[in-house]
Amino acid sequence: MSATVYSERLGAITDAQFAAAVERLGLGAFVSAAPIARGLFGQNVFLTTTAGEFVFRGVPHWVKRLDEAAHRPDDRLQFTAEGFFVSQLHERTRAPVPWPYLHDQACDIFGWPYAIMPRMPGLCVNDREIVKALAPDDRRGVAEAVGATLAEMHTLTWPFAGGFDVDTIELTPDPGGGVARVIAEARSLVDAAAARGAMTPADIAWIEAAAAGARAAKAPPSTFVHGDYKLDNVTLVHEGGAWRVGGVFDFHTARFGDGAFDLIRLACSYLDFEPALARVFLDAYRTAAGHDADLAPLAPLYVLKERAAFWQFPADNRPRWSQGKTFRNWVEPYIDQLLALV
Repeated sequence: MSATVYSERLGAITDAQFAAAVERLGLGAFVSAAPIARGLFGQNVFLTTTAGEFVFRGVPHWVKRLDEAAHRPDDRLQFTAEGFFVSQLHERTRAPVPWPYLHDQACDIFGWPYAIMPRMPGLCVNDREIVKALAPDDRRGVAEAVGATLAEMHTLTWPFAGGFDVDTIELTPDPGGGVARVIAEARSLVDAAAARGAMTPADIAWIEAAAAGARAAKAPPSTFVHGDYKLDNVTLVHEGGAWRVGGVFDFHTARFGDGAFDLIRLACSYLDFEPALARVFLDAYRTAAGHDADLAPLAPLYVLKERAAFWQFPADNRPRWSQGKTFRNWVEPYIDQLLALV
């Protein structure tokens, strides 16, 4: 039987393999499969069965340890963690998540574990496309909808900040707490950028000052953190003259910590493409949450950590938007604008 290459990551998959997977998970009979153009990692395929429309997710992110020569094709971390967070959100909140999230840890069909979940209804656009796809009033409605949905997800609380441990595949507290983890992750990104010549000593001193300020702040309560909340990772439905989020997905960075971190990426995107909607998004979040998100003490750390992920390029091959700038003078306006909004 011929096979189809759905992405470089997934490689060639036959219809018979998909048929075996949906039969095993009780999802009817396989009808068809279609590639998904979106998605940075190429893990997903749309599946149609006699029971409905689904998303297949394969080739979990490998966990390579320092003492291993190669990645392990049977890694259980990503899909186990995703399934846990989706189940918690489904059971304890009203957030629209892909449930049931069915995870098969066996490797006999594809050579790696996989997950299948319902395909969520609605339109999926990113922050650049939405300006072209929707009218101004609709874009405002979307900003309100994604703010309210994020607040609903943050009603999921936990006794401690933490995530799934690489070795035990269990939910484990962060040593030192959630803020300490963000500081450690920020330093890792900064070190990588510095090794490529993209950080100045003044940048690093400024970052360390922000980390010190965050350590001195009061520890926030521990809530669900999506970790990559943006328009690309939701679907949008327009009905009854209003917009709502039809589904939230891509939970591979989810954990428990300070939910305010989830405000940063989308707020910064709005500041880049339609600044007035940053306030709409934040106001909708605050209204739905019933409280003000106290970003002031931790915003500098959260913004620089989130922005540092985009700054890891060699100093002699910088994108046009970064030319003539240091990390600090690129990031600081985001911090100032966000603090003015909160």
